[in-house]
This record gives sequence, structure tokens and C-alpha cells, in this order.
Amino acid sequence: MAIVVETGLRRQATRRATGSVMSQFRHAAGICTVVSSFTFLFALVVGLIR
Repeated sequence: MAIVVETGLRRQATRRATGSVMSQFRHAAGICTVVSSFTFLFALVVGLIR
């Protein structure tokens, strides 16, 4: 009985770790997308001014 409970907890912990890593990756990808968009627009505006 104890073995079943332990494996169940380990599975839940693994799922939570995988989910948090994926959410962090999505969050980082979103930040990179926003930063690159602003950088591109800034370079475009500077190019148009010059």
C-alpha cells in the first residue's frame, strides 16, 4: 500500500515539474517575442528617421 502511495506522489511531482517547466518556457518565449518586436520596431523607426 505504501509503495502505491509513493509512486502516485512521485508521478504527481513529475507532472507538476514538467508543467512548471513548460509554463516557464512559454513565459520566456512570450517575453522574447515582445522584446524582439519592440527592438524591430525601434530599429525600423530609427531607420526611417535617418
